[in-house]
Amino acid sequence: MSNHKEKIRYVGIDSLRGWLIVLVMLGHLVLGSVHENIIRYSIYAFHMPLFIGLTGYLINVDSLRASSFFATLARYWWRVLLPFAFAYLFFTGILAIHAFEEGRISAKLLLSFVVTPYYHLWFIPTLVLWVLAFAALLKLRISSVYALVFFLALSLIWASFDSTEQWAVLAPVLSKKVIYFFSFFLFGAWLRTAGSRKLRTLFSQFKILPMVAITACAGLYLINIGADKSLLKACVWLILNLALITLLIDSAISKPSAKNSIISRIGRNSLPIYLWHAVPMFILKGFDIHQTYPLVYYFVASISMVLIVLAVLRLERGKAGRNKLIDRCLFGAV
Repeated sequence: MSNHKEKIRYVGIDSLRGWLIVLVMLGHLVLGSVHENIIRYSIYAFHMPLFIGLTGYLINVDSLRASSFFATLARYWWRVLLPFAFAYLFFTGILAIHAFEEGRISAKLLLSFVVTPYYHLWFIPTLVLWVLAFAALLKLRISSVYALVFFLALSLIWASFDSTEQWAVLAPVLSKKVIYFFSFFLFGAWLRTAGSRKLRTLFSQFKILPMVAITACAGLYLINIGADKSLLKACVWLILNLALITLLIDSAISKPSAKNSIISRIGRNSLPIYLWHAVPMFILKGFDIHQTYPLVYYFVASISMVLIVLAVLRLERGKAGRNKLIDRCLFGAV
């Protein structure tokens, strides 16, 4: 499996990540069920698969193959898990205090906080699990193509059948994001290999074809809005996301540049923005403002999220005179 060696900063990658973080914030801000609200339904159709595919594409395969599991875990502790730990303690601490005041505190509840972190926080520990699983595949010399096909099949099963229709063994396994989203991580990593060259050449030479496929799949997926699953809906969801990952990553890496737009800066600082953008919604929903005064909720949450983003950008990693401890706890190590 090959890996890019150049140290060029691709503004397109930063910008793509920035737009995805904006979509994450918008998807979390909008009220209503994902399967009933067209805005949330549309965003959730592709934003996490694309974000995960991009993450897989950016993985340093050579370093991962050469490192021990302990060294990899230590590296990701400093890169993402330490900042995650502070956010986790903040959200979980408030939930635990609230449960204690209401007399709901129990060992089972505390265990659930560990197994299922609050709302958006699932992504960071799951990312580390994907990295370790991918490292295991590399060390065991398991073909990336075989692994990709296997996990794509699991994603298709998850998206095609309701849990009551899945096999008894698969249902509890596929209920976890770590399983059915792993295919997109593997697909992103596969795009860095020589085996993906034909597909990427096809996409770059005949961009109208993937655009038609994306448009058609997106239309079919939107027409079938709702929680109901089907093989057709699963297929168009999978094709939509694989095509988007390929097309947008190819477009992003074609733009090595020193340009410093607000979106690319958001992308460079995506970790702290991702971890802390939910604070306004967390507080407002805790007081049921989203139900009693939805307009107040939207106004206060929107302004607060913008202020959080501006604060993170002002504290951007590596600024002269900055405390390195702040960098590590907020942004993680490079």
